[in-house]
Amino acid sequence: MSVFLSLFKKEFRTSFLSPIAYVVMFFFWVLSGGNFIWLLQQMTSGKSLMFATQGIFGGMVLTFAVPFVVPLITMRLFAEERKLGTLEALLTTSVRVPELVLAKFAGALVFYAVLWLPVLVYLFTLVRLCPQEVVGFPDGGAIWSAFVGVFLIGALYIAVGLCMSAMTSNQIVAAIASFALLFGSTLVLTFMASSSQSSSVQVLGQYYSSYVHMLDFSRGILDSRIIVMYLCNSAWFLFVTTRLIEAKRV
Repeated sequence: MSVFLSLFKKEFRTSFLSPIAYVVMFFFWVLSGGNFIWLLQQMTSGKSLMFATQGIFGGMVLTFAVPFVVPLITMRLFAEERKLGTLEALLTTSVRVPELVLAKFAGALVFYAVLWLPVLVYLFTLVRLCPQEVVGFPDGGAIWSAFVGVFLIGALYIAVGLCMSAMTSNQIVAAIASFALLFGSTLVLTFMASSSQSSSVQVLGQYYSSYVHMLDFSRGILDSRIIVMYLCNSAWFLFVTTRLIEAKRV
């Protein structure tokens, strides 16, 4: 456990020492701020308060921004160490590969969580703007459910990005591969869920589409099947990453 904590602290500290981290923060916060302004405009034109939570967490901007932001977070995790030769040196020590993979995963996940901190400000703003006669807003259950969705989707995306980073020593290649996989699957599955003429294809898209899932999470819907799917898929990509790194030790 002490080795894991040391590796985690190193990864978390390194995340904020990298210039790309602040570029990612600026980019994501500008998009989330723009999404919030659009949400306020929609509400002033007659949208219900129920739309507020869905707009913050399930908006199209954030749904399609995350597949772009996550590869920028994960691209350096293993690719940079492979390029510098520090990964091979690290693997000659007593550090266990699963601990190394989990530490990098946890560090990236915490940084990803930091990106969502402005959402708390947006929610506070909505509460202050909400008329006093409105009771039960915001819905605490829906907010907690939405944050669970943000965590699960982020965990899966980071696990995918980590796997892509372990496959190459080029950060740009890792970022492009992650973006192509995450954005491509999000786009295709969302199209299948909303526009497919086949009912079976539509059901398949609704089951796997992160956009549809985020809308459900922001409504306070927690489906155990979806939660298990995200956890299992994240674990599978972490397992593949571990095997890829262990192959370097042989």
